[in-house]
Amino acid sequence: MQKHWFQDRLRHLGKTQRGLAKHMGLDPSRITEILNRSRGIKIEEAVEMADYLETSLDDLVGKLGTAVAPAVRASSLVVGYVGAGETVFSIDDHAKGSGLYKIDAPQGEGGGVCVVVRGNSMAPRFKDGEHLGYSRDEGLDLAKCYGRECVVQTKDGRQLVKIVEPGNRPNEVTLVSVNAATPIEQNVPIDWVAPVTWVKLRPRG
Repeated sequence: MQKHWFQDRLRHLGKTQRGLAKHMGLDPSRITEILNRSRGIKIEEAVEMADYLETSLDDLVGKLGTAVAPAVRASSLVVGYVGAGETVFSIDDHAKGSGLYKIDAPQGEGGGVCVVVRGNSMAPRFKDGEHLGYSRDEGLDLAKCYGRECVVQTKDGRQLVKIVEPGNRPNEVTLVSVNAATPIEQNVPIDWVAPVTWVKLRPRG
């Protein structure tokens, strides 16, 4: 990607990289990876990026300087609910492997599992009823989760979506909400943390 062109284009349009990520239904870190060429871009993503940058797909592909992966339609298994303000204790209360239902993952991000948000403590970033895809693999190194929006399972059995920051002891974290009215939880013992990798917005109407 020609970064100067990308940054100049955003400035010219009065738009932001975070706005692009939201438009594409991706975590902002995914856009950085695309710009650094450490992650490929799917054709569906390229279409969305070209739309946001108000340029042609052919011009964008030329600026990307990398191969665009063909379209892949993948489904994601919805395994339960995650709290963003409300306490949720049932992320896997169904027959193992069956899930609650399946949805199409956005922009071919595809596969894996996702959860449904309950509550509004992470609004306007995540809203009640939206689906969050996440990666348990990316959560294996806790230090790489700090400062990121993550699905978290606490030792007391709660499933939450929060911004994760360090705690004072191993396997403890500080949980921060986007909504400043929601108290910060410090030094919370956890079972696992998984960064959010994509968001599927709740349908309007």
